[in-house]
Amino acid sequence: MCALGPPGLLSPALPLASSALMLLLSSLWLVGAGPSLTLAPELLLDPWQVHRLLTHALGHTALPSLLLSLLLLPALGWQQECHLGTLRFLHSSVLLALATGLLAILLAGLGVSSAAGGCGYMPVHLAMLAGQGHCSRQPHGLLPSWLLPWLLLVLTPLLSSEPPFLQLLCGLFAGLAYATGAFQWLDLSEQRLQALQEGILCRTLAVCWPLRLFPTSGSLAELPVTDPARGRPPTPRPPYVASPGLWSQSEGLALLPPGLRPVQPTWEGSSEVGLAWAAVNCSPGTPMWASLDEQMLQEGIQASLLDGSAQGPQGPLWLPKSSVSSLRLQQLERMGFPTEQAVVALAATGRVEGAVSLLVGGQVGTEALVTEGKCGPAHPEGPGPP
Repeated sequence: MCALGPPGLLSPALPLASSALMLLLSSLWLVGAGPSLTLAPELLLDPWQVHRLLTHALGHTALPSLLLSLLLLPALGWQQECHLGTLRFLHSSVLLALATGLLAILLAGLGVSSAAGGCGYMPVHLAMLAGQGHCSRQPHGLLPSWLLPWLLLVLTPLLSSEPPFLQLLCGLFAGLAYATGAFQWLDLSEQRLQALQEGILCRTLAVCWPLRLFPTSGSLAELPVTDPARGRPPTPRPPYVASPGLWSQSEGLALLPPGLRPVQPTWEGSSEVGLAWAAVNCSPGTPMWASLDEQMLQEGIQASLLDGSAQGPQGPLWLPKSSVSSLRLQQLERMGFPTEQAVVALAATGRVEGAVSLLVGGQVGTEALVTEGKCGPAHPEGPGPP
């Protein structure tokens, strides 16, 4: 968790959403707003009280419950926000708080009155931890990750009487349902998430200090920037592969995407040495054919570029600049890549990540001529019939 501080040097930066949430929980406790946010089924008939389905997670009426929620935000929330990104962390927290409230009201409507009537952020903590533990198969310390939410569910009633046990259980079940894809239709798409992160507000918050907006892993905000004065790195970064799961990316891998490692293949009779990205540890829920399709697509693009350069001299290829996304082209130009090569790479891959991989690997030639219009000149230069 590091960001650029005011002097321009690396200094610690706190995750924006979870840190602001700590301030909000403390402020609501100080002004005594806890009872007005309690999840009361009889009050939900009033349209002005429907907000309790969501805001029940922000209110606290017991001090031990508030202290426990505040303690778990740095212990769990900061790590989850750094891992998921601020926008996805906020979206998941809101969705799980709403799902917990609806489950509790449903149980109360079925006659289990003790399922509602409380408030507190602990059900959301359990939901986020349950989803993370369900998707991750790696042991977390001495205990397996899937056991931690159940252990916290047992210990919470011993430490605080708020919220009720059944409301905590609703939070845990909401997290398990979310991890299995029950709310997948409510998730933020990658295109929507990228559009939000490219907005002025998110770009400004991403460089703020001491609270910083963390981008989602693999987004454009995390792409390497090439400095033309210093030259380019010898080894290209792997392309980002979007994962369908919320917590399916491997922890501790900042440079490589989940389940991928660089492999340098060499074979007899070949003079070309390229980079292939092999799937060695597929994340839970990701089929093997998806990784193979991605690898075959990248190899096919690279092979077509190499075959085109190996053929004899041909006429120039006129490529209109308007055939690629201007936003993605500007992103590549800010990295220091020439405009002509950036247009060719984007036209070949359609993605900034794939274009960066081709450009850094030096697999884009300079034969193509980029025009400003939608097509090449009507009478291209060169020998021709009189």
